Amino acid sequence: MLKFGVTPLDNIFILDYLPAAKGDYVKVYLYALFLSQHPREDMSIREMAQDLSLTESEIDSALRYWERRHLIIRLSDNPPSYRMASPVQLYATGAQNLEADGPFVAFSEDVYALFGDRRKVTPSEISLAYEWVQDLHLPQEAVLMLLAHSITTRGVQFSFKSAEADAVRMHEAGALTAEDAEAFFAHTRKVHEGARAVLRRLGKRRQPSQDELDLYRKWLDEWKYAPDAILEACSETTKGEPTMAYLDGILNGIRTRAAKAGAKAESKEEMLRQLQSDKGDMAAVQKFALALGVKTPPAALLSTYQRLCAEHSPELVLLAAEQSKLAQRGVDAVEQYLEIYRKNNLTTRKEAEAYIQDVRESNKALYRIFEACGHKSNPTAPDRALYKKWRAMGFSEEMMLLAAAQAVTAESKPPYIDKVLEAWHQAGVSDPAQVAARKSARKPAAPGNSHPGKQVGAQQYTQREYTESELDSQLTDDILKEARRNG
Repeated sequence: MLKFGVTPLDNIFILDYLPAAKGDYVKVYLYALFLSQHPREDMSIREMAQDLSLTESEIDSALRYWERRHLIIRLSDNPPSYRMASPVQLYATGAQNLEADGPFVAFSEDVYALFGDRRKVTPSEISLAYEWVQDLHLPQEAVLMLLAHSITTRGVQFSFKSAEADAVRMHEAGALTAEDAEAFFAHTRKVHEGARAVLRRLGKRRQPSQDELDLYRKWLDEWKYAPDAILEACSETTKGEPTMAYLDGILNGIRTRAAKAGAKAESKEEMLRQLQSDKGDMAAVQKFALALGVKTPPAALLSTYQRLCAEHSPELVLLAAEQSKLAQRGVDAVEQYLEIYRKNNLTTRKEAEAYIQDVRESNKALYRIFEACGHKSNPTAPDRALYKKWRAMGFSEEMMLLAAAQAVTAESKPPYIDKVLEAWHQAGVSDPAQVAARKSARKPAAPGNSHPGKQVGAQQYTQREYTESELDSQLTDDILKEARRNG
């Protein structure tokens, strides 16, 4: 029978007692019912805890609970012994035996008086509230204050189960006196009223849920936002679904951006400043995206734009974006252009534009010169330095083209052109007529001369190699592409 017998359970227990009881309490009751039919002399609180894989304190709490429900009657304390009561008999006789637990009776009367005829409170609800006294060690006065607070904030038909979360918070906050409880409820009212104000601002006319109250409590206690600052942030929810969860993401983003800037956004004034700063940043990013000519949403470019502006002036960042668009490249090229500006000590947009214009004009001229001598490479920074040198020497582009014609067979063409122009400069040759005269005056070499000709310095020049990855080469390529498109 111990192994294969049956332990009967009254249906009244399932209908009237089971719904309000915790799972572990039901486990203890069923095991106690089993033991009442198959008693063991060695049974104790410790043995029961081991058999059910619970702690002794959990067994004590469960037994006290069923005592309050009058299904278990304590017979002695040392050793502890109990007698099981019949739910059917209690129901049939109406004998509640409240006298068995004086404090519980007094507590029950206080709860009934608190609700009056506004609501019928069930015994299971009173038992649940009394557990906060027994298990959470809250004073009965504090629990009654909690019930009154719940009536005010949630309405008289509130769920005792939802109020249990506040009871746990009271225990964790150490609100073990009436004064502590009053301070706790003042803060809880502030949370509830603040959450309701946020919901109204979001267009929702209802009571806040527990999850929404927890969010508001986090904003208030952990993130240190002032209530009016939270309401100010509600204006940002128009860009999406106006919910507390969406507002949570907005507030988190605001505090993160403020922290990066070494500021705070906790008060209303700080929040307004941060929102204004955010709007300015977004306007600048939209301008950046437009200059770049990309379809990427501006919000996705915000972190990239802020990182670039942390190292370069916004006007140079915008110019680099415009150059990237002209070259039909993406956002990655912006950083390359900015690096070019930095290496050339360009700190203002005016300086950078002058540099770009100079590069553009020099490259166009060099492109024609290279075509005249058959040089296939794109102009580089050293090439542009030579071009500036030739212009400083007073040579026109026509003279440079004549020098280029003499470099057709040279291996290192730009250095060869440079040597030719240096020779003309030293000789005072400055126009095509003088070049023609020098050519006519030059005597032809004697036939049959087997001696090798004199090797000029240009032929001994070691040409520097440039890789395509060099920033300047990239800039040259982009400007040449633009030049070819524009004729």
